[in-house]
Amino acid sequence: MGLKVGASTDTGRKRTQNQDSFIALPEIGLFVVADGMGGHQGGQTASQLATETVAKQIKKTQKEMAHWPIESTLTEAIHAANQAIFQRSSSEPALQGMGTTVTALLFKDHSLCIAQVGDSRCYLLRDHGFWQTTRDHSLVEEKYRAGLISREQVKSDRMRNVITRSVGFEPQVEVETYSLECLPGDVFLICSDGLSGMIDDPLLFKLLEEWSKKGPPPQEIAEALTREANAQGGDDNITSLVVQVT
Repeated sequence: MGLKVGASTDTGRKRTQNQDSFIALPEIGLFVVADGMGGHQGGQTASQLATETVAKQIKKTQKEMAHWPIESTLTEAIHAANQAIFQRSSSEPALQGMGTTVTALLFKDHSLCIAQVGDSRCYLLRDHGFWQTTRDHSLVEEKYRAGLISREQVKSDRMRNVITRSVGFEPQVEVETYSLECLPGDVFLICSDGLSGMIDDPLLFKLLEEWSKKGPPPQEIAEALTREANAQGGDDNITSLVVQVT
């Protein structure tokens, strides 16, 4: 199984600082997008610390264990990131209260584990079908699932940016994981809400399917998605990370 990757990040049109971070390491099968929060300095620090710590822990586990378990390896790496961010926040007053979303993919052979904290997302394009493979940890998602608002109302709800779970805000964090088998031709998109909030799912599906038929490399697709999010308003930092299974 091979992995091709493209990634793009941008401040957007209305922010002065990019607090998104990402890491793409096809050689170890790891891909992460993190969207930080917690003030001008805190958000950027939290997202960078998350991606760096997760990558460091994954590399350590893979080096030390010949047969490393995919789900627990990824989960424990995010727990390590949570501890690192929380301890840093506790020791530096300027960083208190910082945290970050984390959406991470870890491939092993033909298996994939997806880990989720917060409201960044992972999508899968497969055989002309399109799915959001993660569940948003947000207040508006809870309201929708409880039947209090419609899917259309989700877009305009005043609480749409309030997340219910983040990495580093508290001493412990619950990581939600999903497992699936990969197929050649699968295309995964990991993105911050600066992308998913600007491009709705039907348009995102249309764009990805059109580009997959034309066959541009993932880097071109990631950059095009970021441009489209800016064209739609660019209200937030935008990160697009595209992984294609070959």
